[in-house]
Amino acid sequence: MRTAVIGAGPAGLTCVKQALADGHDVVCYEKHPDLGGIWNPASGGAYAGVRMQSSRMSMPFSDHPPGFDADFPTQDEVHTYLRSYATAFGLLDAVRFGHEVVRVVKDGERWAVTTRQGAAGAEETEHVDAVLVANGELWRPRLPASGVPPAGTGVRVLTAPEYRGGAEFAGQRVLVVGGGVSGADIAADLAPHAARVDWSVRRKALFLPRSIAGVHNDALFSYAGRVAVEDVPYARYLDWLAEWMPTYMRMYRATGLLPEDGFHGAVHVNDKIVPAVHDGGVHPVAALTRFTAEGRAVLADGTGDRYDSVVLCLGYEPPDYSFIEGLRRQDLYEHHFWRHDPTLAVVNTPVDTEAFGTACPYFEAVAGWVLSVLGGRTTLPGPAERAAWCARHMSALDDRRYLDCWLETLRLGLLSGALPDPAVDFRAYWTVVSSQVDPANLRPGRARPVPAAHDDRLDLDGIRHRVLAALPATTRERLLARGEIDAADLAAAARVPAGRELEPWLPYRQRAAHSAGPARGRAA
Repeated sequence: MRTAVIGAGPAGLTCVKQALADGHDVVCYEKHPDLGGIWNPASGGAYAGVRMQSSRMSMPFSDHPPGFDADFPTQDEVHTYLRSYATAFGLLDAVRFGHEVVRVVKDGERWAVTTRQGAAGAEETEHVDAVLVANGELWRPRLPASGVPPAGTGVRVLTAPEYRGGAEFAGQRVLVVGGGVSGADIAADLAPHAARVDWSVRRKALFLPRSIAGVHNDALFSYAGRVAVEDVPYARYLDWLAEWMPTYMRMYRATGLLPEDGFHGAVHVNDKIVPAVHDGGVHPVAALTRFTAEGRAVLADGTGDRYDSVVLCLGYEPPDYSFIEGLRRQDLYEHHFWRHDPTLAVVNTPVDTEAFGTACPYFEAVAGWVLSVLGGRTTLPGPAERAAWCARHMSALDDRRYLDCWLETLRLGLLSGALPDPAVDFRAYWTVVSSQVDPANLRPGRARPVPAAHDDRLDLDGIRHRVLAALPATTRERLLARGEIDAADLAAAARVPAGRELEPWLPYRQRAAHSAGPARGRAA
């Protein structure tokens, strides 16, 4: 198939690589002069000082180990890594840099893709058989619903991607709005420079450092462990953190920012914000409600103040798909396939999620599933089933749900056939899911045990038996006969109470306050 890929960031590059490996004729359009998406320092897509939240252990593609030494790479290091990936696999010949896609429309049996070189360049149209949209989701910063200080008030307003470092804010009073990672990063970065930093936080979130007692944050538990830890009372989980990081957790409790009723999986990664608040360099304040005509910030608790600068870290608007004729986000089956014609697919993070663990393996898994469908190795349900799924799951996109990208990577790998089928090769399947997050383990035939640091505190045997209980009894008997499980496994699976079965893709729960059920209910 002649296949167009839109975007040459991590998602677009793995689309190009896998499409070429499948024998497709590929063209990739990238509007910037260089690859990398937001990890391209020249793109303006990320704030100064941003670092990958996933470690060098878990962030790379499955078949391209990192060449950098940093445990958590900088923007420059990630950009260099992506370029080495593109070079190693000969992807650059397929990329047309400086080409912005301005229109995609179905034209008979094919897609007409129109591009423009530069702001005033001539438009060119090419016909292709399939379109993979990987234009990223972190390009359009969200602004407050109540607006920003009016012009002429003297208050400087900028969004997170426009932040270029703290030195230019020396001596200023600064309000950072947003309690997520970017808000925490920027507030902590400003602390040594600004006269005062107020950090407007709507709700408490669990912030943990990149390394915990010498262990990477994402190496604490295996894939299966990420589900098993949900059965651990949150208070006990906090006790574990206090055992591993006594000084940090004492500081955290003293700040009043530690969520006492939290969620195990939704961890924001930041090394500096808790010490900065504890030491007085950053002052948490209530959520921003509005700005007055004079530029004064008014907070939810009725207090307010006037600031020299305001940095807005409120997340991002959904990706702009307006250049694709007829595409509605509500019509994306499983968040990725256009239900009317799956030869159009989106390889971005689902728009209705707060994603954790989004790194190269996740995009590799999405692209792998999309290409397995395009190549006929796997199939989708028919049009009626796709429409029904979209009607059930895509009607409330403002209801943002938790997305564990590590576990979604497993689910997608099972859908595409890239991972061992537990109904046939349970031993290899269990090796993958009971190991720590290691992208190399996701490659077919490469499963090897990689114990996670703290799985010994969890009931992984219980998870194993719940997964077996989700398989038909005849399948379990067949696995026993083939030596994939033993008699003790068979007996334990039979004792799993009804309703406690766990599907092999390891469904994970949502926050209790969320209206949706387990993620598999939203994604299947």
